Amino acid sequence: MAATTEVSTPHIPLIYRGLFLFFEPCAALLGSFILHFTPWDFLNTMSATAKYAPDNQVIYDYLAATYALFAFNEAVVLRLTNDLRVWKGIVVGILLCDAIHLYGSWAELGSTMFWNPLNWRTEDWTNLGLLWGQAVIRIAFVFGVGLGNNGHAKKE
Repeated sequence: MAATTEVSTPHIPLIYRGLFLFFEPCAALLGSFILHFTPWDFLNTMSATAKYAPDNQVIYDYLAATYALFAFNEAVVLRLTNDLRVWKGIVVGILLCDAIHLYGSWAELGSTMFWNPLNWRTEDWTNLGLLWGQAVIRIAFVFGVGLGNNGHAKKE
């Protein structure tokens, strides 16, 4: 009789599973499609003043590929392992991207706009509101908040 290996998700609270396994992969995949098919919409979400130039489409396609990779890593790779270290590694990688994204947004918007949500456009709320919210949840996950056992993975 052949041995079967059953991969189960470590005990991870619903808020993390919902964000990492469902919401973020769907949002990243949607972002990937927007970047490829309507990059001017994506650009408007990042900057009120930047203008789309068709000769830069290759950059949008490269970024779309990165978003597709995020979607794959969260939707597929996280489901293939029960090793919390892998989960945290992927989440830390996305946090690194978040930090660079936030820096870019700050550089584009300036401190007065970036730090004052009362001045944000709807597009800024889509960009910064979601980014900050998701980053806070990712940081909590990396630090083991709600994971029990001090947030450490069991050695296999």
